[in-house]
Amino acid sequence: MKQSKKILMFLALATMITSLGLTSPAQSSVTTAQDQALSFIEEVLPIDRSQYNLTFNGYFVSDLPGIAISEPKDYAPERVIYTLTSDESELRASFTIENNILTTCQVSIQKGSFISDRSYTNLNDVAKSFLEKYQAYTGTSMVNMINLLSNVDVAKDQTIVKDNLKLNITNGEFPNEHKTTSLMWWRSINGCEYLELSVSFRDGAFAGFKDTREAFPVGDTTVNVSKDQAIAIAMKYIEAYSYAMPDGSKVSGFNVTEDRTTACLVPSVRESNILYPAWKVILYLNQTYPGSVYGLLVSIWADSGEVFGCNNQAAGGSSDLISESNSSPASPTISPSPSSIENKAPASMENNKVPIDLGTVAVIAVVVTAIAVATITLIVKKRSK
Repeated sequence: MKQSKKILMFLALATMITSLGLTSPAQSSVTTAQDQALSFIEEVLPIDRSQYNLTFNGYFVSDLPGIAISEPKDYAPERVIYTLTSDESELRASFTIENNILTTCQVSIQKGSFISDRSYTNLNDVAKSFLEKYQAYTGTSMVNMINLLSNVDVAKDQTIVKDNLKLNITNGEFPNEHKTTSLMWWRSINGCEYLELSVSFRDGAFAGFKDTREAFPVGDTTVNVSKDQAIAIAMKYIEAYSYAMPDGSKVSGFNVTEDRTTACLVPSVRESNILYPAWKVILYLNQTYPGSVYGLLVSIWADSGEVFGCNNQAAGGSSDLISESNSSPASPTISPSPSSIENKAPASMENNKVPIDLGTVAVIAVVVTAIAVATITLIVKKRSK
């Protein structure tokens, strides 16, 4: 009986750990990630450091599958969370480390207001100061990005282009009527836009940034396949494409409404973490096919013309139906600026990523543990009768 209890307890704990999708990190990994986050806080984050006490809240490695885009094999982002507290303010800083490089920082105000490192004239001043600090931190020149902010009112939505560098500025009120401003710099190479840097502000204070240039560098930018050629390749490919329904039946023989076809050149990951230009061709079908499929998204490498993915586009989100003609999953994609894509159908969930929160993880852990304990108790009681 004791042996059975031990086995059941082990299985329950194993189930709990697996369901969380979290990897138990080595201490060296935790220390390295902490050091990177601390360095960013000390050198870049535009806060009055003397006013805040710093508390380490946690570290974990997410093995959960990507909600929006498939990710490279062995790809597991590291997450680090700190709380900064003062008598009148409390901030929560969340960091993401990818391929051993800090790529993301998000700051949320838990109490009071953001205590800045100095007084700023306006939001332009805040943005320029952040770029200058980040430039010193990374050793990478931000001069061209800073120059695009000259004589620009970032409180107004607009797009500024100089040479092959573009700055998109968008403003909104979200959430709870807080004013948000987003600055996104894109570099265009052979018609493909690569995200350089994204910085956001909330009520005039720093709210977050993302920079994946070092973690996901750009490879060969050659584009040998034109838009029309990409569409032709996609049309040819779906002639042999099919997907399976839950009952085992196959769906094929698709008719496309050709005048609604769209093709967009975007960077996609190949060779683990290298970005290459790829065509994303959406073929809208003349009717809704089984599984609520209204279109097919065909991914094609722009240098070779090779098809490396075909995904069903279904009402309510990308379809989970099994593709019979394609065994290769689509690689991660960094989406181009919103102006590059014309929306002609209900948006799929492909570009909506859900942030992972430790509070959510904790709730899941409690629920799974409770289920495991209840199951063990029930089985043991039955065995005892």
